[in-house]
Amino acid sequence: MSSNSIEINQLNHAASTVVIAETPFNFALGAIGLIFNVLIFTRPSLRNEPCSLYFFSSTCFSLFVVFVSMPVRFLASVYNIDTAYYNRGICKIETFAFYSARTISCWLITCACADRFFHSSLNANIRRLSSLKIAKWAIGIISVTITILYSHMIVYYDIINVSDRFGNITPTCNGPVGIYRSIVAFWFLILYSLCPSFLMLLFGFLTLNNIRRHRRAVSNVPRTNQILRRTDNQLLRMLITQVFMIIIATLPFSIYQLYTAFTSSFTKSTLRIAQENLAGRITGVITYFAHTTSFYLYTLTGTIFRKEFLKIIQRCRHPTRNIVHSTQTNTQIMPIMPSNRKTTTI
Repeated sequence: MSSNSIEINQLNHAASTVVIAETPFNFALGAIGLIFNVLIFTRPSLRNEPCSLYFFSSTCFSLFVVFVSMPVRFLASVYNIDTAYYNRGICKIETFAFYSARTISCWLITCACADRFFHSSLNANIRRLSSLKIAKWAIGIISVTITILYSHMIVYYDIINVSDRFGNITPTCNGPVGIYRSIVAFWFLILYSLCPSFLMLLFGFLTLNNIRRHRRAVSNVPRTNQILRRTDNQLLRMLITQVFMIIIATLPFSIYQLYTAFTSSFTKSTLRIAQENLAGRITGVITYFAHTTSFYLYTLTGTIFRKEFLKIIQRCRHPTRNIVHSTQTNTQIMPIMPSNRKTTTI
């Protein structure tokens, strides 16, 4: 066997190992963390916060990525099992749904960044934009807009035959080679990575500027307002960590998509295809961290988030504690009622 063939086999083995090792790990992270996100962001202390509503909605789309997109991609990458390779309808809908869900999840975090900027503004008219009503409208508009922007995939994506990393001709679900594939790569880079990341950083810096302007007045505000301000600062810390994770996780895969689009018309050797396949598998797996690590980032950076998480754990460990406590309280109150009534009569 030639050295070239040995290197190709090593690259293909490394690509499969990356997917086999990282995908189950990512799935476990996401399955546990996202379910806790849903439970925590629906708690009374966070339910009425517009920023929490954005977090909750983003979590719902990330659940689709983890429980639907990730297993399907895993089977297709490792075992070459994917009905989208043989059914045109599934090919179009599957690709459209996977790309849309990822992008909507990132844009909802961008909306959360904008909400923190609105909420921290000195202008009362701008502060009014931070409300549950505006958040609900924004979530609906973002979901519909991203869906429309990716609807072209339903039209143009189809099953085509390509040379895989082993040099065999196999069917795959992709767009036509040429200008369209380059446009899709740019579209994905801008919508999924660059534009959300830029807006997240922009709103983040503007929010920090507003906080610096408010800092001198903190000592003069009532205690209730200080508690609310502390909650806002914790939500902002949670948001900043999520923003940096999204940038780090999504940018490499977007650049890889752009590279493959520009070189799709080139004649490539089997070795180069194997090298590109390994790079694609690594960057593709990294993107899942943008959707599976939010719970752990929020737990590390948000005190209020940790407190709500501990309350849920305590309730799971002692489900009858609150019932017993309330029963004892009622039992102690009931005898007092007649005596007070009797005293009043006398």
